[in-house]
Amino acid sequence: MNRRLIIGMIMIVILGLFACKQKAADTPGGETEQGSTTFAPLPSFKDVYSALDQIKVRDISAAVPSSVYQTRQEEVRNAFSLGLLTADAVLAAKGRDKGKLSDISAQMMNLTSLLGLESEVNRLGDEMKTMIEREDWENLDKALDFHKADVENKLWESENFDNYTLMLLGGWIEAANRVAWLIHEDYNADRSRVLAQKGTFNSLVSNLEEISTPHIVDQEAFQEAKKLTKEVQAIIRSHDSSGFSKVQLQEIITKTDEIKAAFQK
Repeated sequence: MNRRLIIGMIMIVILGLFACKQKAADTPGGETEQGSTTFAPLPSFKDVYSALDQIKVRDISAAVPSSVYQTRQEEVRNAFSLGLLTADAVLAAKGRDKGKLSDISAQMMNLTSLLGLESEVNRLGDEMKTMIEREDWENLDKALDFHKADVENKLWESENFDNYTLMLLGGWIEAANRVAWLIHEDYNADRSRVLAQKGTFNSLVSNLEEISTPHIVDQEAFQEAKKLTKEVQAIIRSHDSSGFSKVQLQEIITKTDEIKAAFQK
């Protein structure tokens, strides 16, 4: 093989590798994006709420907290609270509880100023108000889905990965808490398997470990929540095909309650 042919083949390989690298840089999840962040995108907590399909509306309504979750106005707490209240709003919509849903919606409106999400959350609030008045439960559930994804995408695309993680943490912690409570009240081992969200809790813990912003990591509330989330992760990872025991469900309820309380201090 002559020298010019060998050089030509080498150049083709080099150009091909460069093109592949450039394509990865322009594609979500490509090499450059992965190099700039190791935060993982998280699935919707509604995967857990699929268990509610087998539960009566009045029982779902009973699972909505009697008082609306509140913390002091502060960015970290607002992000966590917005995720948690979104989970409660979905639960209240499934339970067709107009009063609680209106109260939750009003509180959600108070959390946007420090997060840069005024237009997204206020738009949701306006839609929720109209649909609650009409008792349009099906479209309300769809609207909550749409706006939840809208808010998450804005935080992710703006590379606000800290608040993205904290908001998803709030949603998943509340969803796990309320579903574990419902299943514990009317215990069914098979139904409890919906809580076996190993991949999600692995990603949640990994994302929490990636947060390094001083005003977040220096907070006792954050450190306590991270420790407790790892403990919930351990329970979730202990799951086997037989489902969770009532004792394990109670442990999930207790630890997720403690995470919620940590952000209220």
